Amino acid sequence: MSDSFVQVFLPFRQDASLRDEYSSHFGKIRVGKVLEDLDALGGYIAYLHVVGASIPLAVVTASVDRMDMHGELPVDRDVSLSGHVSYVGKSSMEVTIKVMAVLPESGITLADMDSIKFLKTPLPASALSDQLILTAKFIMVSLDPATQRPSPSPQLILETDAEKELFALGAAHKSRKLQSAQNSLAQHPPTPSELSLVHTLYKEYMQYLDPSTGKQKPENVTWMEDTKLQNTVLTFPQDRNLHNKIFGGHLMRLAFELGYLAGAMFSKRPLQFVALDDIAFKRQVEVGSVLDLIANVVYSTEEGKMVVRVKAYVVQIGDAEKTKFLSNEFWITFVSIGGVEGKKMRVLPKSYEECMGYLEGKRRLEGPTVGN
Repeated sequence: MSDSFVQVFLPFRQDASLRDEYSSHFGKIRVGKVLEDLDALGGYIAYLHVVGASIPLAVVTASVDRMDMHGELPVDRDVSLSGHVSYVGKSSMEVTIKVMAVLPESGITLADMDSIKFLKTPLPASALSDQLILTAKFIMVSLDPATQRPSPSPQLILETDAEKELFALGAAHKSRKLQSAQNSLAQHPPTPSELSLVHTLYKEYMQYLDPSTGKQKPENVTWMEDTKLQNTVLTFPQDRNLHNKIFGGHLMRLAFELGYLAGAMFSKRPLQFVALDDIAFKRQVEVGSVLDLIANVVYSTEEGKMVVRVKAYVVQIGDAEKTKFLSNEFWITFVSIGGVEGKKMRVLPKSYEECMGYLEGKRRLEGPTVGN
């Protein structure tokens, strides 16, 4: 497991130009930029693991199992991104990544933050904050370059009890993900309690739609369809990966930033990233493709949390009907911060399809966070 370990750095404290590149107009770190780095790191770690396989293997990102923000990315601290392969199935690999702040008193200089130097030798724990900033689990798949079909990945050699525990945790994550897919709303009807909630939502939205009730929709309630934001993007070679397809991290950043805007316009205040749940890269995106990204707030709570769903479609511009296929679906959880005190905004569906999106968002918000 340790053979795939990699530690790299984002020296925000010591590198003013990097800090400026990653900063938003709020004076915060742009999470979307860091998502690109995490995906690139996940791929690099997976490639380290498959080096030495019986045949040369290619690696692609299959999904982001889960990503949780435990604290704010500091703009005035150097940041460590470290990870390794933590579980291997047949052709799939789980890559666990942690983001932590480097302590200023550690004495680590800008010259010391060399990703090659620390490729096999991580910083001592005493140099890092004991507070996790972010944890993420990427699922990578090894492919036979000739056939582009899944090919067996080298198995892990578990040397310590801690590694065995991580491996068991990865197996549990995989089992839970399979169970979740089997119980998805696309496969099965809602549970009895969820059906009861749908009926409650139905009664609420009908009273606002029926003129005879005389009831007006409260100011803090927004129809789900009115939270929609759309962005059409042309992809370029600069955003390609090793396989000449559009880099998954680039797609994640585009989706995150559109999702942030949809959530911020809905809540009317700035947002803090909470989690990103189960992104599946359904189809690879060719260089030069036209991407159509659509974001909606699908669920919200009284505490100001919200789930934003972003769908990324590839548009066939040579087709007279402009047909498109779904490439990715992103589920991002935010919480609104600051602003005027009062009732938080609520999103309200008014169709069965929107109610299913509401329930899916609720499930994802209430789902488990990433473990070790």
